[in-house]
Amino acid sequence: MSRTRDLRQIFRTAAEVAMDFLNGSFCLLFAVRFTPPDLTVGLLGCCVSDGADTYWDDVCDGQSWLPVDPLLADCLHTDYGYAIAHEGDAWRLAFAVGALGEARWTFEIHSPVKPRTADCQALTLFLRCFENQHQAWEYTNLDTLTRLLNRKTFDDDFERLIAAAELAEQARQESAERRTHSATITQPCWLGVVDIDHFKKINDNYGHLFGDEVLLRVADLMRQSFRSHDKLFRFGGEEFVVMLRNVAEDHVQSVFDRFRLAVENHDFPRVGQVCCSLGYSRIDPRLSPAELLGRADEALYYSKQHGRNQVNGFDELIMSGKLRITTPAGQAQIQSDIDEIFL
Repeated sequence: MSRTRDLRQIFRTAAEVAMDFLNGSFCLLFAVRFTPPDLTVGLLGCCVSDGADTYWDDVCDGQSWLPVDPLLADCLHTDYGYAIAHEGDAWRLAFAVGALGEARWTFEIHSPVKPRTADCQALTLFLRCFENQHQAWEYTNLDTLTRLLNRKTFDDDFERLIAAAELAEQARQESAERRTHSATITQPCWLGVVDIDHFKKINDNYGHLFGDEVLLRVADLMRQSFRSHDKLFRFGGEEFVVMLRNVAEDHVQSVFDRFRLAVENHDFPRVGQVCCSLGYSRIDPRLSPAELLGRADEALYYSKQHGRNQVNGFDELIMSGKLRITTPAGQAQIQSDIDEIFL
């Protein structure tokens, strides 16, 4: 795990190791939220074994918080970090990851045989290593203020987003008879750029402490507005970036606008109302990363120059004549896109 940079891969590896170690049939990973007096969990994913191989699935968004059942509650409140119960023909085990009263995750493992106490204790030690690895990942990859992904992680994630867009495009080109992908997998990928409007005035009028509070709250609103597997970055200063995978073209505008409205309607301490401008572009794998980011930036610039507090897509601006491409290469690419749509 120490060489893994993808957080989901860290989760997947930990779940597979834990389940294999206890001969489990499947494993559930939950995020834990302590909000006194309530204790809630959100399902992040599951790992299933068919006897030969194990498979991980990001089944939920980790943001649908539910009350914990007694077994999970027991493991979160015991100083040895796990609980066990016999249910029907199987054993159900729950392991807390984190200090007593401060656990951030639980692993729930179902096994046909009762594990030895020594094995359970050994697994708790492994999960401490998992926690340490996750902390190291956060230190390297997260912005220290907002806890969103930082700028230096952007390039690797952008390459993966472009690869996902290319796979989606290939899947769309398959004939209906041969298509093996779900409709979701064939949907486009998108890059969005967010900029807080008049942020310098916020810092000048209220001080950097309240400016930081605005950044923190905008980051929280991003987590609430987008899916847990969408990539959210603090790109620098008051600028943020969003990577969306597999979102339908007729839905993407409303996805970004939902976040914009969440910011507009939020009551920021002392500052009051804050607005943001957004621009986005579709990921075309034929273009370079610089060109793709440039398209989203141009759409953002249009939003800011035409009233702020709005969302604009690059392709829509081009098709409506509101934005023009000045470089010959850009003009050729846009003409190719238009021909592909209408011819």
